[in-house]
Amino acid sequence: MYAPKDVEKPIVPVRLDMESTLCFSCDKELACFTKCCHNNSTFLTPYDIIRLKNRLNMPSDEFLLLFTMPGKIEASDLPVPVIKLNPEKNNACPFLGEDGCTVYEDRPVSCRYYPIAAGLFHNHDLENNENFFALIKEAHCLGHDLGQEMTIAQWREDQGIPPYDEHNKGWVELILRRKSLGPFVEIPEKTLQMFFMACYNLDAFRRFVLKSNFLNIYEIPEDRLQKVKEDDVALLYLGYDWLMTTFFGAGRLKLIEHVAEAEEIEVD
Repeated sequence: MYAPKDVEKPIVPVRLDMESTLCFSCDKELACFTKCCHNNSTFLTPYDIIRLKNRLNMPSDEFLLLFTMPGKIEASDLPVPVIKLNPEKNNACPFLGEDGCTVYEDRPVSCRYYPIAAGLFHNHDLENNENFFALIKEAHCLGHDLGQEMTIAQWREDQGIPPYDEHNKGWVELILRRKSLGPFVEIPEKTLQMFFMACYNLDAFRRFVLKSNFLNIYEIPEDRLQKVKEDDVALLYLGYDWLMTTFFGAGRLKLIEHVAEAEEIEVD
């Protein structure tokens, strides 16, 4: 699911797992330093946006407008924000400064995984989905075979990846559910707007929950509602449950009795 930043970049055709090893180091002294921050296509996950917009102290709709452009998830018509490059600086990432990444502590998960491409195999015969990985080797990158040998599990810990993968699980599940419907099932535009808002534009989703008929339709316990008002991750999880309930009838949210009498809620 966390593909290389540019789908055209070379991926070594060997399937890796958590115990596979690599040696890699990115250092300012390397001639290739920050080359991977130019001319790439970096999509953002829901938790990426939470971390970045909070770091920049701006609402999600402003962040999306200033720093992203629309994209689509591979083999799906589901939308995904892609980082908008700066053409005046050789198509550099907007967060690239003279000394490297200016948002390094909150950098996107695809940057954290690099030089690893991470995916998820959806196997209906298994109780759990299988994680798999591959190595990305670009001609300009000089970091391979440098540094300490690590397993991929160790690399994930070292790069601070686990909370990203944990908070993006619901998003991945939605994507896999959508793909399971097949390419000939058309998703209505309103549904795509709901997906975008609940996954990426969380400040708009919070307004939607609190100011529309949402709370007249869905039974949200008071303790959960208080967390949703204050915590973006709690709000994101509510969004996942809402989308799973609305799109796939998963019943993650309980309907209030006599909900049929409530007015239909509208997505701005």
